[in-house]
Amino acid sequence: MELELNFMNPSDNFHIILARAENPANIGQIARVMKNFGFNRLSLVNCGPHQSQEAYTLGWHAKEILDEAEVSESLQGTIRGAALTVGFTRRQGRWRGEPRSIHHAIARICEVAHEQKVALIFGNEKNGLSNEELSFCHELVTIPTSETYSSLNLSHAVAVTLFAIVTHLGSLQFQSRKPERFYATPEEFDDLIRLFSVSLIQLGYGTSPRADLLRRTEVNIANFIRRAGLEKREYHMFKALLLRLINLKENGDNIDNITRCINR
Repeated sequence: MELELNFMNPSDNFHIILARAENPANIGQIARVMKNFGFNRLSLVNCGPHQSQEAYTLGWHAKEILDEAEVSESLQGTIRGAALTVGFTRRQGRWRGEPRSIHHAIARICEVAHEQKVALIFGNEKNGLSNEELSFCHELVTIPTSETYSSLNLSHAVAVTLFAIVTHLGSLQFQSRKPERFYATPEEFDDLIRLFSVSLIQLGYGTSPRADLLRRTEVNIANFIRRAGLEKREYHMFKALLLRLINLKENGDNIDNITRCINR
């Protein structure tokens, strides 16, 4: 079955990013999968060779995607300009947060891509995305698999993801479109987390007997905002509130004054 995407070309707003992918065969297969589903923007961050015979052989008919791939040493620089950054991982952890199933995340991903850029980030074949790499992601997503053997090949994970996107976009042509929501950029997200950190330090979290209280609270706030999805208007609202609280604290106002200010 061929899906006709009348209202948008998925390649326009989707950016496929591989972080530390080592195997040229995987990179070539991913380029082929992108060609299959109509995506063409590929970036390689600290990856193995992508213009090798092995990559070209497995990336059959996708040579132009490999040749035009953007090569970088900085994930943070590569995602600049994306309104939504999505990291794919199957692992959970204290500092990693809890990823959502692709079934639950796909609607938001496609909604943002109607008007804004979306970065889809996939990690190393052996250990996936690192904690640092995940910290640049608004959304953490996992692909459900069997408990018997849960680890997907990198190119298979990309194929499943792109198929899910194209299938969802194809179904939307039969539905009335919802009003667009504009999400905060990664830079705005980082800015807000920084302001939360300053506020937490002013509230004494940095001097707590629990040595990791500040860091754990920062991570929990960041993970909560990622799951909820931070819209532009919410970013400006929270930023204004946090700046006002920080200024009040720096000016020596006590908690009663801060409470009265919030209640106005």
